[in-house]
Parts: sequence; C-alpha cells; structure tokens
Amino acid sequence: MNGSDRTTTEIVVSVPTVVKAVGIFFALLLTYLVRDALLSIALSVVFILGLDPPVSALERRGWGRGKAALLVFAVIGLVLSVIVIWAAKPMWNEISEFVDDIPGYVDKAQHSGVLEDVDRETDAFKKLESAAAEAAKNLPAAAVNLLGAAAGLLGSVFSLVTLTFLTLFGLIAKPQLTQAGLELMKPQQARRFERILGMVCNAVSFTLIGNIVISVIAGTVVGVAAAIVGAPSPIVLALITGLLDLVPQIGATIAAIIVTLFTLIGAGPAEAAIMLAVILVYQQAENYLIQPAVMRQAVELSGFATIAVVLVGSALLGVVGAVLAVPVAASVKIVLHELTEGRRARMAALREEPALP
Repeated sequence: MNGSDRTTTEIVVSVPTVVKAVGIFFALLLTYLVRDALLSIALSVVFILGLDPPVSALERRGWGRGKAALLVFAVIGLVLSVIVIWAAKPMWNEISEFVDDIPGYVDKAQHSGVLEDVDRETDAFKKLESAAAEAAKNLPAAAVNLLGAAAGLLGSVFSLVTLTFLTLFGLIAKPQLTQAGLELMKPQQARRFERILGMVCNAVSFTLIGNIVISVIAGTVVGVAAAIVGAPSPIVLALITGLLDLVPQIGATIAAIIVTLFTLIGAGPAEAAIMLAVILVYQQAENYLIQPAVMRQAVELSGFATIAVVLVGSALLGVVGAVLAVPVAASVKIVLHELTEGRRARMAALREEPALP
C-alpha cells in the first residue's frame, strides 16, 4: 500500500462546542465549591414550601404576608422553646439514670434462663456490662464531645441562624418570586405551573407536619404504656420512639426492637411481651387509621419508593435527609405526574382503540 492511499480522519471541534464544554466544567466546579450554600438554599426551599400553606391561610383571614410569616415562626420558636425548657432537665436526668441502671439490667438478664446459657458460652454479658459501666462513667464527657462534634458538623453544612432568616425572607417574598416567574410564561403554562406549585406546597406541608404529629402520638403511646408496665425510663423510651418514628418505614421497626429489648432486660419477659403487643397494635393503627387521617392530603408513595428515597436521603444528609426525603419525593412525583399527563392520556386513547383485523 502506497503512502498516498492512506485514509486520514480529521476531528473538527467547533468553537461553540468548546465554549459549552468549558461552561459546563466551570458550572460543575462552581456547584462543588458552593455545595454547602446550595444545600442551605435547598433546605430553605423545602421549609418555605412546607410553611406556605399555614401562612397563606392566615393571609386569607386578612393578615399581611410578613405578619403571617412572623406569627408562624414565632409559634414554632415558642413550641421548641417550651419543649426544650420543660423537657431538657428531666430528660437528661432520665437518660443519666437509665445509663446508670444498665449494668443492673445486664446482670439481671445474665441470670435469666436462656440468656444465662448464652452468656456461659460467650461471656457476652460480662463484656456488655463492662461497656455499660464505662459509658455511665464517661457520660458527661461523651455528651460534651458529642455535642461538640454535632455542632461542628452542623456548622460545616449550614448556619442555623442563616437558614432561619433565609427561610423567613423566602417565605415572605414567595408570592413576588412566584409572580415574577409566572410573568415570563405563557398564560396556559403559568396557570399549570401555579396549580402544580400549590399541590407541591400542600404535599410538603402535610408530609412534614403529619410526620411530626404521628411521631408525637407514637412517642406518647409508648411512653404511657412503658410507665404502666413498669419499663425502665419511660420518657427515654418515648423519646427514642418519637425520634425514630420520624424516619419513614424503618424507624418504627427499629424503635420497637429497642423498646422491647430494654423492657425485657429491665422489667421482664411478660412486660416486654405486653410492650411488643402494644407497639404492634399501635403500628397497625398508625398505618391504617392515623397515617391516612393525618396524611390524607399528602401524596402517598409506594413502600419501595419510600424506603429507596429514605436510604438516599440518609446517605446524603443523615437523619435530616431521611426526614426530608419523603416530602421531596412526593413533590417530584407530583411534577412528573403533571408533566406526563398528556402522554398518559394519549396512551390510554391508543389502548381504547379497536384492534385492527
């Protein structure tokens, strides 16, 4: 083959293509550099959407937007302050007493039936008792270190004060921001966008508020039942249940295991069986009565979708991400449902057409 017969391939990259590639690169780089700020803004948007319905309801009663937003924030701050002031010291005493009593519970369980045989083979209870005693001794220092680590982690993601004011100002300015966006759209698109935004706000609001209400109910039921059967530290068990119940699907199951285990160790098998029965009955009531009643205006997700988004949210943001995953997923579902409405109607029409011979 002669050299003149060789085929050469020339790749030509246009200037606009290079500019676009460079622009995408710098956009991704900028997103990475300001990821903490974007996270704060994203969290703020979720809270704005969730708090908009009660603020709008006050507006319809004649309140100004700013006064309505300030009232909602004042109520939230007052409730949180009352909870902290009222429950902080008793809760700390309960937790300290609970941890102090763990070695005794371990010793009691160590000499009970089947668990005694397990301990004889593995020395598991001796190791657990040693670890519990060490935890009780180091509880104050551990708490200080934990709070310090939590504060450092929180400060690296967002400032709570900044997030609060960002949400407040965004909540006040939401109508103006929404109107500015609607003015750039065609009338039909604007009406559709406004309708979807209202549905998203309701879904986020009812999901967040509903989760909190359901968690309070769950914690109250478990706390009262624990006090009646004589389980150790009912307030602590109620707190554990309430916090874990905020995590959809898997949180209630984890709480049930923890509460039943500590009741078994601290009170006995009969009391643990009663607690387990109470929790199981309550979970059925929560799934089929309480949750549908509280969340009837929120968008429901399948069990698979709920667990999947909770796993993704917890991997990204921990417990906060797990709590926010469901309202965000519900909003995405609403948007996708609306965007695919035309195609679903066309496919339904095709299915109804008679088959050709």
